[in-house]
Amino acid sequence: MDADYVDELTSLGLSSYEARAYVALVENGVMTADDVATEADVPLGRIYDVLNSLDDRSLIRSDDGRPRTYTHVQPSVAIDRLLERRTTELETKRSAYEQTASNARQTLTELDEREAVDQFATSAFHDEAARDLLLERFESANHSIRILVDDIELGPDIRDSIVKRLDERARADCDVQLLGAELADDTGKLQQLIDAGVRVRQADVVPAERFIVIDETEVCLEMQNPIHAEELLAVVNFRDETIAKDLGSSFDEIWRRSGPMNAI
Repeated sequence: MDADYVDELTSLGLSSYEARAYVALVENGVMTADDVATEADVPLGRIYDVLNSLDDRSLIRSDDGRPRTYTHVQPSVAIDRLLERRTTELETKRSAYEQTASNARQTLTELDEREAVDQFATSAFHDEAARDLLLERFESANHSIRILVDDIELGPDIRDSIVKRLDERARADCDVQLLGAELADDTGKLQQLIDAGVRVRQADVVPAERFIVIDETEVCLEMQNPIHAEELLAVVNFRDETIAKDLGSSFDEIWRRSGPMNAI
């Protein structure tokens, strides 16, 4: 008996005894239970349970003669049935995991909102880590995201991921504002944000330091690579309501003095 066949069948959900019994029937044709037990090396005390399980799964057939004999369902049909059953089991598990994750996300988010840290600061260095910190903080926003930048020049990887996350937050009814001095864009990404509901305005002059205010409770400061301006060198995240309110007020003042965006 080829062990590979047995391993493949166990991967599809059969027990080792069930897999060996099925392979024995494929190799030998019609057999009695005792013959299957001998050929498949299944204990006699277990063979009827094994054969009944295969029969319940419509993988073998039996007659009512004495002694009862068994034969296999065609392998292509049997494999399709195993695959369908296995896929259904996995989809059921996936649905259960997704429901568990949804419940955990809601519960922990509510806890996080109740137990907000008064003051906290963290930082991330280098392009990928800085991007991940920004995306995480955008995801945490419940009410508002206010972004002030001098320009919107970023590498395609970080630009696309940030646009995607801001698009999601805006469509989830988070108030997203983007304020900048140089907003020329030939990629269509800025228009995508506008279509999603992001409010965009343009100012003649903005502070050189790029910052983001989230929910009036935290601030992210972006530092661009001085050599490669399209890369982020670091992001510093302050969870401090005093700093957030001060910078939020500065943002609002510049926003009031700004005007509609020039032609993209």
